[in-house]
Amino acid sequence: MQEELEQRTVSVTVQAAKLSGRVLKAAIAAALRKIEQERNTPKAGRNTMKRLAGRDGGMNTIEVSGRIRSFERYARKHQVRYHIEKEIGVDPPRWTVYFKANQADALTAAFKEYTKKDLSRESRPSILAKLHKFKELAQALGKDRVKNKEHGGPER
Repeated sequence: MQEELEQRTVSVTVQAAKLSGRVLKAAIAAALRKIEQERNTPKAGRNTMKRLAGRDGGMNTIEVSGRIRSFERYARKHQVRYHIEKEIGVDPPRWTVYFKANQADALTAAFKEYTKKDLSRESRPSILAKLHKFKELAQALGKDRVKNKEHGGPER
């Protein structure tokens, strides 16, 4: 019960010379307006399907395969409101991205940046592959060396 009350509490701070009923009423009204405004304004980035379809319909979809987290970064950058669902039972993961039809230009820009970065990522080898290759080269060099028992010390 205590945890439920703590989650529902709102803290309002008012700085006034004399705290009257009118000042308190105005502060609470302002806090309620702010909460209602935050609830009704659609947020940029990942949304629920209910919030995305809320005001007006007109959603479009695009399928994305591969890394979805890197796409999300570009979608937030371009202020796109979207919802992502994963297709179950597909070996390489496939994602369906739902977005508003009026944000098609922003989503196109986000996808251009995403595909450009993703294609450049595929063209270069990974750091772990490079490290593994150099590790094998170092081991090969170490085996070919002949141990020399003669140590050159300071000349006398």
